[in-house]
Amino acid sequence: MLDEYARTAEVTASIDQHGMSGNYPELDSIAIPDTISYGGVKYAVKSIGEHAFSNSADLVMVDIPDHILSIGSDAFNGCRNLTSVTLPEGIDRLFRVFAYCTSLHRITIPNSVTAVNAVFAGCTSLDSVVLPPNITLLAATFANCHSLQYVTLPDSLQIIRRLTFLDCQNLRSITIPEKVTEVNTQAFKDCLALDTIRVLAAEPPTATSESFTGMDKSSCILLVPASSIDLYREAECWKDFNVQPLDSPTGIGASTVLPKSGKILHNGQVYIVRGDNTYTLQGQELK
Repeated sequence: MLDEYARTAEVTASIDQHGMSGNYPELDSIAIPDTISYGGVKYAVKSIGEHAFSNSADLVMVDIPDHILSIGSDAFNGCRNLTSVTLPEGIDRLFRVFAYCTSLHRITIPNSVTAVNAVFAGCTSLDSVVLPPNITLLAATFANCHSLQYVTLPDSLQIIRRLTFLDCQNLRSITIPEKVTEVNTQAFKDCLALDTIRVLAAEPPTATSESFTGMDKSSCILLVPASSIDLYREAECWKDFNVQPLDSPTGIGASTVLPKSGKILHNGQVYIVRGDNTYTLQGQELK
């Protein structure tokens, strides 16, 4: 699509005879040019439109060049063999862009991105993500990411909305940053493996009895600032967890056994104990 006034171009979807978008059955990689020419006029390619490459079943690798400043919603939705994506700095929002890319297992999101919504929903192979530093809200971002084990949330985050981590079956631990004030209903629904949560806020974020529905909260360790233990033990939702202090126990090298969990709290960190061996929550054995 061309903007004759701005002399810019947008990559748009291919429409097949059935009216379906993104019909590129033999495309395994893409290369987006800096410019295109039409009618003797040169246009700068600046954006990828909605559904531009959605359902391109054979697409494996995408390297989006630096001159692309925006990507429309669902641009790569349903590209089930897409495994590798490179995103440039300058893009500021991602809405459902990679939803249901079931082979995508890792991606780096540029620091320029400030808004994400359902961007990885249904990415069942995605195993780890580091989010950029200026995001304030998450909504259905990782819904049904069954392989997700580790995610780093930015300090800027304020709200975790409904379905953000729905059915993240392998998510073991998470740190909720200090500025988070809301954890909405079903935000962590059916996160059955979640056994350690760190909440850094002195004031318990607003949460409901349904924020962590489907999991056994009583066996999940909730680490909070020591000065806020009583607040969390009385707050709705949080009081149902095994609340423990984030701060180091009294005494150098002191450890606290966390009952029925197979874990110990040592110097503000939780470790897994299996027989004579001790492991970090990431599975690394301590020597």
